[in-house]
Amino acid sequence: MKQIKQIKQMKQTIRIQLSVRYQFFTKSLLTNCLLLLIPIMMVGPYSVIQSSKDNTAAIEKSTYQTLHQLEQTIEQLYSHIDNAKIFFSSNPRVTIQMKKAFNEKSVTLDSLRNIENLSLYFQNLIFTDPYIENIYVYYDNSYNRMFLPQRGSMQTVFNSDEQNIIETYKNSGTKDFWMEIKRKTVPGSTASIDSLVIYQRLYTRFANKPVGMVAFEYNLNKMEQYFQTLLQYSSQTIYLIDSGRNVIYTNSKSNNPAAELDNIDTTLTSKEELHLFDIELNDMYQKAAYLKSARNNGLTYITFTPSNEIYKTTRSLSGTYMLLMFSGIFLSFVLAFYKTNKEYRYLSNIIDIFSNPETSQQHFDQMPRKAGNPFEYIMLNIIKLFLEQKYLKVQASERDYKLQILKMQALQHQINPHFLHNTLNTIYWEAIRMTSSENSCSTMVSNLSSVMRYSVGDPQENVKIKEELGYLKTYLDIMKIRYTDKFEIIYRVDESCTIYPIKKMILQPIVENSIYHGIKEKDEKGRIYVGIRRIHTSILFYILDNGVGIPLEKLLKLQRQLHTHSDITSSHIGLTNTNLRLTMTYGAKSRLRIKSIRGKYTLVYFTISVMDLESKFAPQKDSVDE
Repeated sequence: MKQIKQIKQMKQTIRIQLSVRYQFFTKSLLTNCLLLLIPIMMVGPYSVIQSSKDNTAAIEKSTYQTLHQLEQTIEQLYSHIDNAKIFFSSNPRVTIQMKKAFNEKSVTLDSLRNIENLSLYFQNLIFTDPYIENIYVYYDNSYNRMFLPQRGSMQTVFNSDEQNIIETYKNSGTKDFWMEIKRKTVPGSTASIDSLVIYQRLYTRFANKPVGMVAFEYNLNKMEQYFQTLLQYSSQTIYLIDSGRNVIYTNSKSNNPAAELDNIDTTLTSKEELHLFDIELNDMYQKAAYLKSARNNGLTYITFTPSNEIYKTTRSLSGTYMLLMFSGIFLSFVLAFYKTNKEYRYLSNIIDIFSNPETSQQHFDQMPRKAGNPFEYIMLNIIKLFLEQKYLKVQASERDYKLQILKMQALQHQINPHFLHNTLNTIYWEAIRMTSSENSCSTMVSNLSSVMRYSVGDPQENVKIKEELGYLKTYLDIMKIRYTDKFEIIYRVDESCTIYPIKKMILQPIVENSIYHGIKEKDEKGRIYVGIRRIHTSILFYILDNGVGIPLEKLLKLQRQLHTHSDITSSHIGLTNTNLRLTMTYGAKSRLRIKSIRGKYTLVYFTISVMDLESKFAPQKDSVDE
């Protein structure tokens, strides 16, 4: 049995040691984590958030610049065709000459001269604009002729590309302005050139009748090289779409870029122009923005930038931050483990010294003569105390024991409340014996004895409202003797409410406050109303006096203090305690409320829910019934 007991004690000791080690380790780990991680946690999130903000601001600025530069480039292309339209419509003579040349059976020398002069105007545009490949001028004729300014001649169409230009014009219907993408094969090579052809129908000046068209062909391959210089990210995508939602140009690697736009068309149209918004495209989250041309038949420019490209730096910072966090936690574990073992070893030695004071000398011999850390300093001082003052603890215990005995003796000599009650009864009968009848002195002593007997019990005891009113009347009988003809009491009590229980001595402090602060200061006789009545599902208690009232500033302060349960001046300590008891027992809705007008009245009232009374405190039977 003894061995079993020793084994249990050893297990208990081991559990305690492990618990202490765990507590030491946890505390040390938390301390190290705080020291190591607080700087990282302060700098890391700020860097990540700031990097994200900077990247967002940079892509916003870059996107807006890209969109505006795209618009400016395309507007420059539009300007050429606008100028050509204005040139032909504002020069009727040129229109007449061109129509004549197109419809002559054999082109005359005069017409050739006019065509040569007109070619100079268009050739200047071709040579100065690097993107213009060809310019086509066509007037309705029956000879299938077309004017080619870059060649400086008018000829019957024999090239398939030129024939397609005329066919496109003839099949354009009522459109005045349109564009299309054409792919041409380079002669003698397998390479191809993508071209953007912009058409503009020509009209006579006065009749406003369509007579032909002018078309500008632009090299999209050269334009694409310029577009790529506008992009900040290699994976950034741009789209140029016309008013019919046709893709005019895109650098997307998708096999069907038009289908991509169809999937997000609703989202695009619901967003505000020139504002970045998030969208999912090709299973990637992207930042998108668009800009519409001011022209009725102009293009819409759209850019998509993958979010992972924009926030690459932010992700890198986040990864570094997480690495530092985990490194800090790991280092905290290592330091906490080392520190716990070292501190626990010192504490084990300290416990051993307390448990076996005779080993103090042995530990003292093993300790360095100069403390290198707080634990060594503590151990040296503990050993010194055990060696030099080993009886100090016993002497202190004896002194504490004697002090406790003196306190108990002092308590035994305190006046017993029952002794006071019995003494008052003796005085009462002595007063009757001296006058052979009841007198004001005996009455006052009897009332005081009743008040003491009522108040000596537990203040948290529940009594019926009827009993509380009885105690209040006894108290007021004493106060009437003290303040003869100073006030009168009027009770307005609904008897059906008196069966419910309430905490003892709730009303007396309020009435006392009315006497001392309202009636006492009044020159003439005062009046105090004590009222209890039921209002719907609650019982209203109120004390109303026609005393001197409360000044407005003091009243507001008192109301605020009662509402916030803050300390009230000692002159109203009774109200403070009563308000606290009410709110703690029946809730904040039952707190004291005060209304007063200086020189007229003061009203103190509170309400208690009947449901609270019935649920918390079951009504008791009257003593008469018992």
